[in-house]
Amino acid sequence: MTHHSTTTPSLETLEDLCTRICRTLDREHSVLRGSNGLVGQGVGDLEEIHEEKSEQIERLETLAKSPEATDEARAHPERAQHLREKIERCKQLQYRNHQVFSRIVAAQRRIITALRSSDDDISIYDRAGRTRDYGIGRLGDRA
Repeated sequence: MTHHSTTTPSLETLEDLCTRICRTLDREHSVLRGSNGLVGQGVGDLEEIHEEKSEQIERLETLAKSPEATDEARAHPERAQHLREKIERCKQLQYRNHQVFSRIVAAQRRIITALRSSDDDISIYDRAGRTRDYGIGRLGDRA
């Protein structure tokens, strides 16, 4: 087993980096799914996580393209396959986070559109629990 120690540090480093990227993506997912993901401290957290994630991915890309990593992958195809699986897991987590983020942004756009729409009716419950529809213009007349 000791003969592998001089030939596997680069693949091991890449595997460790993939593990760190997955943890970063899990943290990002937690912030996105949190109630304040895109407001207040959540924005700061996401910016920090994004910067960390970008640095990690850039480092992974650089190391993976190195001649040493390529040589080790050829010499140890089973480790290389394991690394490819870890990279695929990172991609899946990134896709998951992108989907969550996209849904949040779409919901925010719908809210903004609804708030900007001046001809929509607004339903308000009266004291008896029945809804009353008021046009925006009619609400202005009542004020």
